[in-house]
Amino acid sequence: MKKSFFALMFLTLAFGGVAQNYDMEQLKVVSVIWGEAYLFHPAIVRADKNIEWEKQFVEFLPEIKNHLPADEFTRTINTGLLSALDDPFTIVQSYENKQTAPTDFKASKNFDYVRISEDQLSEIGSIEYLDSIIQDRSSDRALVVDLRISNELNLDRHSNTLFDYFSAMLISNEIEMSTLVTREHFGWDEYNDWWFYEQRWKVATHDKQIANSSRLMPLPSYLQELYPYLPDYNWDEYKPVERPVYFITNNSFRSYYNPELLALQTNRPNTFVINENSGKIFPDNPDFKQLSFSQFEFILNAAFSLNHGVPGLQPDLNEVSLTQDHVSEFVASTQSKTRIPGNFSLNISPAKYTSESESLSTEEKILGVVKIWTIVKYFYPFPEQISADWNSSLEKYLLLAQNTGSDKEYFTMIQEMMANLNDSHVSTFHPSILDFSEIFVAPVQFDWIENKVIVTAVDSSVKSDIMTGDEILAIDDLSIDEILKNETPKISHSNRQGLLANLINPGYFIGPMDSNMKFTILSNGKRKDVEVPRTMYVFQFIGYCDNRPASTVIDNEIGYLNLAAITTASDLENELLKMNDTRSLIIDLRSSYPSEDFEMFLRMLCQSEVAIRRSRVPIVSSSQGKAWQYEETTVSPVATFSYNKPIAVLVDKTMISRPEDIAIALRSFPNVRFVGEQTQGTDGEMTIIHLPGGGETSYTGEIVNFGNGDEFQRIGIIPDIEVHRTIKGVKEKRDEILEKAIEILKKK
Repeated sequence: MKKSFFALMFLTLAFGGVAQNYDMEQLKVVSVIWGEAYLFHPAIVRADKNIEWEKQFVEFLPEIKNHLPADEFTRTINTGLLSALDDPFTIVQSYENKQTAPTDFKASKNFDYVRISEDQLSEIGSIEYLDSIIQDRSSDRALVVDLRISNELNLDRHSNTLFDYFSAMLISNEIEMSTLVTREHFGWDEYNDWWFYEQRWKVATHDKQIANSSRLMPLPSYLQELYPYLPDYNWDEYKPVERPVYFITNNSFRSYYNPELLALQTNRPNTFVINENSGKIFPDNPDFKQLSFSQFEFILNAAFSLNHGVPGLQPDLNEVSLTQDHVSEFVASTQSKTRIPGNFSLNISPAKYTSESESLSTEEKILGVVKIWTIVKYFYPFPEQISADWNSSLEKYLLLAQNTGSDKEYFTMIQEMMANLNDSHVSTFHPSILDFSEIFVAPVQFDWIENKVIVTAVDSSVKSDIMTGDEILAIDDLSIDEILKNETPKISHSNRQGLLANLINPGYFIGPMDSNMKFTILSNGKRKDVEVPRTMYVFQFIGYCDNRPASTVIDNEIGYLNLAAITTASDLENELLKMNDTRSLIIDLRSSYPSEDFEMFLRMLCQSEVAIRRSRVPIVSSSQGKAWQYEETTVSPVATFSYNKPIAVLVDKTMISRPEDIAIALRSFPNVRFVGEQTQGTDGEMTIIHLPGGGETSYTGEIVNFGNGDEFQRIGIIPDIEVHRTIKGVKEKRDEILEKAIEILKKK
């Protein structure tokens, strides 16, 4: 998309003096944790959860405003922030394993009790022992199986384990294993309302699911696998366990086997889970993401289990400290129960954050910085082009955000933060930096010509003594050098052409209706000050004084098409048909911004099938980080029309994005030459980041290269014949780029 003119409206502001009282190291840690969950935790976008994660962050931040001891800091993150996710496996925890071995329970009049130890869980051969001690296979007496652990298990996560085989003892028919679902991003789209990018669910398939065809089968189905452990077992006498089963678990065990427990709880009648809601989470799980900090580790559970529409295991009893009485009372109070399939919706529904105050709070300002930093870190496709060290920049902008006073100061700071991306698609907007009652311009056109700012057109309504060809030395008492020095840090630009097109532009100097714009000019060798009132609405000014025709034939032989004036694909195709008898063609892309797909127009120009564009979009997930989805766009000729004569394409620094996209395609055609100036080098679909208080910012979210694979971003179209406007040409009202194209085509 073309960069909005809003991106051009920057204000020079001094930051206020608001005291910063957040402990920076702890604030950075919390910011990273919040951002990781924001991108990858499934609950953030699940329709059944409705978690307002941004609001949660804003309300949580004051709890860590001052420095906290390590234990208190850890506890505060878990209880004040991560608890909103309702996920025991997303947690900050000490590196040290401080938990003690759980105390065994005893059988009672209501149930039999089996304890499977950590050593047994790590040894498949234990299946023979377990099979031997469960003599009663079919009565109504409850069987309580204690699976709590306090240490890591020694498991091969790629194949069946002791617990898988024990689970197979409990079923007589195969049951469906739980599906593991994670988030995947095709580019960044916060609300899934952008036509191009999207958030989507991805099924996480692991080796064990593949080996078992996503089914847990009765134990005899694994006869060959179990033969080394049960060589003399009499399978003819085998009977499955059909009694009511109560699993006693803790979070440590569930971090290994939560999907398997859900499958049994959902598919096997009279199966219950009694959980002790404690225990260290062991990160040996392909769906867990582990981040290490100086005082603790952060475990992010990036997947949820889904079985027959039931999302995730919900323990039938969940106690922080489980006792014998808890177990006895629960077993005595429960009756036989068959699970009802759920109706979980896979709709992605992220909650939108709305600021509740007229001006942003410090916490909301922090939120905006963290969102930008996190999204750019994972999704910006040109990290090597960022001028700052992005990882270390988080601290800088967290500090600056807290030291801004007004919203204007804050969003000006955001502009400077985004300028580090060196991307002309960057555009930051907020009502505080753009008042729609103050977007008027003086009806004077000017441009960067021969390293000077030259007046190129003046409306007849202007009474001031200023004329075409005058040099502008200063605007509103700031010299051109001062303007470049002051404003360049706020303007993200892919190359210098992008900077000049944005800054040396009347639209950059907007103001209220009838307010004066002061020019210091050099006219006929004399320096003087003139004031011109801002009388023209900025949108009316776009294309002002552009007298180029939409379509014509020059000297009865050269066709001319001006894409700034031909706005629809059908009109362009019809005008091209009229050029069939010309000897050559000029396509003028200067100051254009096509709003439609011109594929048919390109097909009418090409001679044979050719690749015109190669692109790739980042695919981001917790498991693989950033990968890429590649696409090659080709066009082929139409049977009814083919323009195979010489073509000159006119280009200059006004071109960004969509007109460059057409130029990228035309470069693949052998009969095309480019005449004019280098373009801005910015193409690809934009990504939007929504900010608190109704603000937003954007950047290029897609890499676009030429059809042959050559790099485009920041380079742009380099003309085959370089032509620049001159002061003499401006005074003589000549179009020197067009003149050169005509000269070349006539020679051909």
